[in-house]
Amino acid sequence: MRAVLALLVAAGCAVDAPALDARNPASPAAPTGRLAGASPTLRPGVVAYPDVPALRTGPAPMHHHHGS
Repeated sequence: MRAVLALLVAAGCAVDAPALDARNPASPAAPTGRLAGASPTLRPGVVAYPDVPALRTGPAPMHHHHGS
């Protein structure tokens, strides 16, 4: 039984991976520029949100804790 199991494990490791389609970004045959990064609409600074409050750039306000 152990011999059969060892043979199955060894046979499973010997199989070649399936060939990737040229449209797959991981394929070496994929078109150039496939790893160019995010599209222009997803890059920072392209879209403005005027309704969102601006981030505070100064120091954080001091909190005074009054205890007894």
